[in-house]
Amino acid sequence: MSRLYHGLLLLALCSGLLIGVFVGWHLHPAPSTVAEDLRPAVARRQQDGSLVAARAAMPATPPPPPHALPRGTREERRIAVSVEPRRKDCPPVSLDLSLLQIDGGRRVLASSPDGEVTQALDLPLEAAFVPPPPRHWAAGASLDVHGERPGLWLERDLGHFRVGVDLLMDEGGALQGRARLGFSF
Repeated sequence: MSRLYHGLLLLALCSGLLIGVFVGWHLHPAPSTVAEDLRPAVARRQQDGSLVAARAAMPATPPPPPHALPRGTREERRIAVSVEPRRKDCPPVSLDLSLLQIDGGRRVLASSPDGEVTQALDLPLEAAFVPPPPRHWAAGASLDVHGERPGLWLERDLGHFRVGVDLLMDEGGALQGRARLGFSF
């Protein structure tokens, strides 16, 4: 077969691959999460006396937390509560709470400017979704099934791109290298 024929065949295969990647990317986009409704909302008193907390607008730059956060945590939410005791001889008590990501889950941090928090209970009723850390690297061994020659490969994900290298043995036992570039979708 002619050199022109092989060139046209390679061009057609590459074009088909690019069209397939483009169509696949648009037909099956990466799954996305739905953002929580964070619009401000007013407090609502319920019939049992409990209070659905007001929701403030999310500030562009949050003020510093009212308590020290443990190292390695990320504060997700901050709650402030004021309690008027039933006994009239007791002054109102304020309580500051922070919802933290820590130790592979979520925990609540409690403090009060009016005294010492003596007891706190965090009772999870539904497991929170904490995504696993992304794994951007992959490595492995390969085998040429026709010539039974071994090889090694290494890949790295860079966003929607995947780059890789292959090391293969040729018929004479010398190493050959290949580079790869692709899309993940």
